[in-house]
Amino acid sequence: MRRRFSVSLGFGLLACILTTLSFPQKKPDWKGRIDKEGDVVVVKNPRSPQYGAGAFSLEEDLSVGGQDSADTLLAEITSIAVDGRGVIFVLDGKDKDVKVFGQDGKHIKTFGKAGQGPGEFPNPQSIRFNENNEIVVVNVARLSIFDASGNYLRDISLGGQILMGIWPDSRGNYFGYCIANMGPEGRYELHKYDGAFKDLFVIESSPLMNSGRDGYDPFFPVLRWAPLPGGGVVCGHAVKPELRVHDTNGRLLRKIQFDPEPVPVVQEDVKERTEGTRPEMMNVLKVPKYYPAFRYLVSDDEGRIYVLSWERPPGRKGYYFDVFDSEGRYLVRAVIPVLQPFILKGRLYASEETDEGYAVLKRYKIRWNF
Repeated sequence: MRRRFSVSLGFGLLACILTTLSFPQKKPDWKGRIDKEGDVVVVKNPRSPQYGAGAFSLEEDLSVGGQDSADTLLAEITSIAVDGRGVIFVLDGKDKDVKVFGQDGKHIKTFGKAGQGPGEFPNPQSIRFNENNEIVVVNVARLSIFDASGNYLRDISLGGQILMGIWPDSRGNYFGYCIANMGPEGRYELHKYDGAFKDLFVIESSPLMNSGRDGYDPFFPVLRWAPLPGGGVVCGHAVKPELRVHDTNGRLLRKIQFDPEPVPVVQEDVKERTEGTRPEMMNVLKVPKYYPAFRYLVSDDEGRIYVLSWERPPGRKGYYFDVFDSEGRYLVRAVIPVLQPFILKGRLYASEETDEGYAVLKRYKIRWNF
């Protein structure tokens, strides 16, 4: 009798397992809500993401750099761009050139050099592709444009403007981030410029810190932004947990609201962010009790938005990013090894460093486990 019961129980367990394998687990419900304020969609997210920690993972599939050979030696990875074939373009800010690698990591060519002449790099800041698949190298006072093979085409003057960040959109225009005024009413502003860098309009702005009036806050929240597919942009000012999506003409389309747990400021971050600060600034140091609502914004080619938290994973290994889909729903909290990754076609590209201090380009395959 006992033997027959055991066999019956075994068949029952097998049937249960087969049923589980045959019918996938039910997708968890997103527990937020969507409202409207006039024509603006308002996405109100819950504190917890739709999926658990296992829903996002990274698998390293390429490493370039270190001290392997002269061809792959990278002095300083300032910016990364990737074309439609997966060819990787690395702007080396120290060597002041662009190093090109195939999908397999083999060195293809190097172009550009330090200098003030046409196509030369006096102070290179970033590398991007424009709508014509041309390579745009951003310098302090101008853009240097190359074809997809690295042949110099032309320079575009910024007309004396000093911009802290430039990104071409998909329609021949540019986003540009600048300080509008260094005085008491100074502001950070995100502008849209045309292809000749004529100023079209201001998209959003946020105040500039006034340490003489308000003290020196090393975590002072400023306007953050990231481009989106189709020429739009997402912006956020971390005084509150809200992101705002604008179309290519600057019209506000969507507000994405979220509800992060307040994170107390830790002394390790205070020390890191005040290292080398002038004594007169340290005399008016004003450290908040909690961090701002977020730190940076990153986007990918599918319109997902990655919001960098000030909170760190255990052991401070990597960084927490809260990931939202293209509609603004909070999907998952992901751990990513670097502050500002570049994400394209399911791959994450990161500038890392060996134990010996050598710059290394890493590529990871992103796995969405849902």
